[in-house]
Amino acid sequence: MHAKTETRWMIQRTDGRHVSLSRTRPSEPEVMPASDALAAQGLSRWLARTQRDYYSRRAG
Repeated sequence: MHAKTETRWMIQRTDGRHVSLSRTRPSEPEVMPASDALAAQGLSRWLARTQRDYYSRRAG
């Protein structure tokens, strides 16, 4: 049985924590407030796209 997958855009931090933004590609005005807040704290971050079942447990 295959798990349902979905696309999600998120801001990923170097320590693994993240904030889910949307299921469609976010605009720059949607991304910048979160990115600027992390930058003000001196934290690195990436805009990432995932394609998986977000709520399922992963083995490992």
